[in-house]
Amino acid sequence: MSDESPYRAAARRPSTFLYLSLGLGLLWVFLAFRSPQTTYHMGPPLVALAVTLSHRSAGSGPLSVPAAAGTAISGLTNALVATAVLAFNDKLMGGSLLPFGDATVESIVFSFAGAGAGFLLGIWGRSRAGPVGDE
Repeated sequence: MSDESPYRAAARRPSTFLYLSLGLGLLWVFLAFRSPQTTYHMGPPLVALAVTLSHRSAGSGPLSVPAAAGTAISGLTNALVATAVLAFNDKLMGGSLLPFGDATVESIVFSFAGAGAGFLLGIWGRSRAGPVGDE
């Protein structure tokens, strides 16, 4: 029997948590290449959130702040790479939900929003225990 915590064990296999984000990113790119005039508004935030969501669903519980930041950055990187691929191939030609910019700007903003939400989801449920004596 290992004395290793589920969190530490999960952290040793980070590539498994990237698969969902990578799969969603590839799906988003595939759909955008098939119909570039359609904006898939939920693509960027889902890709950015996927690493944290899959990490939390593995049963490791709330993440430490550095681990949550790492999962958020991993998801953000995947979303921004997908955005770059689509933007450089002129496949983000649909409308935007934002009052400014086009679908590319929306994808970037939504990617950062998804990563921020992923970070908050990662640390959600952590105890706020401070130094002894602070109440």
